[in-house]
Parts: sequence; C-alpha cells; structure tokens
Amino acid sequence: MDDIDHKIIEMLSANARESFATIGKSVDLSAPAVGKRVKQLEEKGFILGYSIQLNHDKLGIQVKAYIILKIHQSSTIRTAYNQINYFKEVQRCDRITGEDSLCILAFFRNNKELVNLLERISQYGVPSTSIILES
Repeated sequence: MDDIDHKIIEMLSANARESFATIGKSVDLSAPAVGKRVKQLEEKGFILGYSIQLNHDKLGIQVKAYIILKIHQSSTIRTAYNQINYFKEVQRCDRITGEDSLCILAFFRNNKELVNLLERISQYGVPSTSIILES
C-alpha cells in the first residue's frame, strides 16, 4: 500500500460516495485507475465495506444504551454473542475481557423497546444498562 492508496482510503473514509473522478484529481490519476486501486484494496481486505450515517432523530430513535452482559455460564458466550449480534436494535456487540462478557450498543424508539431487549437477553446473563445522554 502506497501514499496514493492511503489518500484514496482517507477520501473514502470522509465520504464513501466520493466519485473516482474527484479522487483521481486529488491523487493525479484517472477515474478508471482509481477504480482499479479501490477494487484491489477491497480484494486485499483493506476496504471491508461501506456505510451510511443516519439521522436517528428523524428515524424516531429516542433511546441509546450500552448494555454490559455478564454471562451465566462461559459455555453460552458464543451462543449469546451470535444471537444477540443479529437483534435489530443491536448496533454492536463486542466480547470483552474481565468479569463481564459482552458489551452491547443498542438503539430504541422508546424505553419499552429497551425493556423488551433486556428481557430477551436475560436468558443468557445479567444485564447492566447505561443510557447514553449525549454523543
């Protein structure tokens, strides 16, 4: 990976929809040459995917929370992780070190949805919830 690849990644990180022509002007390459480099960066695993930023207020997201889950039995960590990771409210689920087993970031339209998720994950362990006040 050279300086041009770094600049391409930097520009795509700032705006994943940036045109190859615009990137090309910045790195002195043609749009097709930039496209070829991006494809190579994807194939080599430097670029894993693309994402969007959402306006949570407009989507009705009123509650965001971190939930630390202390798993009942260590044998259920993998099962809990695999299942919780796919709940629609869950934005992120990380296995962590220490006494706790999972750290979950989840978004909800209201407290009722938060309570519903807490009830669903309680089968795996004891949850401890922190509501995000500002981010």
